[in-house]
Amino acid sequence: MAQGNHEHEIVFVGMVNVNRDNYLQGVVDVWRCRGCKQLFCDDKRYGEPLKASVGFETIPEDEEWAVLTCTTMKDVQMNSLGAKPGKKIAHACRDGQVLEFVVGKDYSLAPSTANPIHRLYLVKDNVNKNIEAGYYKLTMVK
Repeated sequence: MAQGNHEHEIVFVGMVNVNRDNYLQGVVDVWRCRGCKQLFCDDKRYGEPLKASVGFETIPEDEEWAVLTCTTMKDVQMNSLGAKPGKKIAHACRDGQVLEFVVGKDYSLAPSTANPIHRLYLVKDNVNKNIEAGYYKLTMVK
């Protein structure tokens, strides 16, 4: 895979697990170019067939890979995407509701919603970790 004058040499570096109240819902495989250190992500979710090949999608250079979660009482929907502060993200929840968010400086989403709950997690901060996106865990009083 070439980008400009650079031929990427992509290697697997880890994964980000997305859980719903301690039950695995999906995984984001994380890959990196050995030369330029650019990240690439590939999602795998339960209930969906595996793709025939790993598709190394790219995001603009000024964006970070992130995982968007959409949490209801019964379900967690997740996908990886490019994000940066100020970017508008359109998202379709499983119930068909389409929402638009703006990414904050701290990678929070505005406006915040109570149901479903939407969160954005940076991939680089969560490689080989679990993201707990379950409704019970997100709504517990601390």
